[in-house]
Amino acid sequence: MTLAVVLSLMAAVCFGTASVLQHQGANRVRRRFPLSPGLLIDVAHQPLWLLGIVAEVAGVALHMVAVNLGALSVVQPLLTVGLVVALPLQVVLGHPLSRRALLSATLTVAGLAVFLAVQPTVESRDPDRFTDWLPGLLVAATAALAALGVALARRGRARSLGLGAAAGTTFALSAALVKTWGEILGAGGLPALATSWELWTALSCGLLGALLSQAAFQSGPLRGPLAAMMVVDPVIAVSLGAIVFGESFSTGPLAVVQAAGLALTLAGVWLLATGDRRAAATGTGRESPGSRQAPERSPIQRGLERRLTG
Repeated sequence: MTLAVVLSLMAAVCFGTASVLQHQGANRVRRRFPLSPGLLIDVAHQPLWLLGIVAEVAGVALHMVAVNLGALSVVQPLLTVGLVVALPLQVVLGHPLSRRALLSATLTVAGLAVFLAVQPTVESRDPDRFTDWLPGLLVAATAALAALGVALARRGRARSLGLGAAAGTTFALSAALVKTWGEILGAGGLPALATSWELWTALSCGLLGALLSQAAFQSGPLRGPLAAMMVVDPVIAVSLGAIVFGESFSTGPLAVVQAAGLALTLAGVWLLATGDRRAAATGTGRESPGSRQAPERSPIQRGLERRLTG
């Protein structure tokens, strides 16, 4: 379990870095309708976005190992550390960091520490049949469709949060499916994995999540959609861990402490998301992505782009 925690934290650093770089790239291309495949083609020409893909691939590799070594209910909440990592990186790229953001990061880390401190050692079961997945798939599909419905029906901040929540749901489902790959490989080798529905469904969820996240990054400041992803992902993952894998949690008074820790983490993440709305209301936020005038690049960002385009 300790190795799974370390790998999860390393993956969170990679994902936080990737989110910042991909947000910068998504802000440099024309805005498209959500779920348009052309968005991925557009951002693929952005050097910073491509650098973000490198960070994301590293994060995915670390996360795949972590989720097969540890409980889903432990690994996924740790990924919220990526939001904390994204904050100083945004400062480096020219985005100011408020005291509200620092408070949010503190709450997130403190809540995670409490949650993990009382988390018992859990032995999860491997789902043997497709029917074992049906309740979990229903939960994930309902959450994703509800979030996507909000995103398609609304504009502005509501759209970015809806897209972020939908992306978080698909990423959580993908992680749950990836968790079964080790067992499938051990039982039947590569041929069994290559012909399994878990492999192709996980890859499809990952691709859909990537498309949703890029659309979310285009539709508002980074902190809002990223926070929505970080709130929804662990909630769905913990639900899938309990429903599909039979993962257990603390009982008695410790259950209250654990729930409080998770609530503190989610509150910290949500405070960060709502901070964008306050900035926009007071006129201190940056111009929305996809507008005619792109936000000014910081000297470090310009230097990175020159090196990458060399």
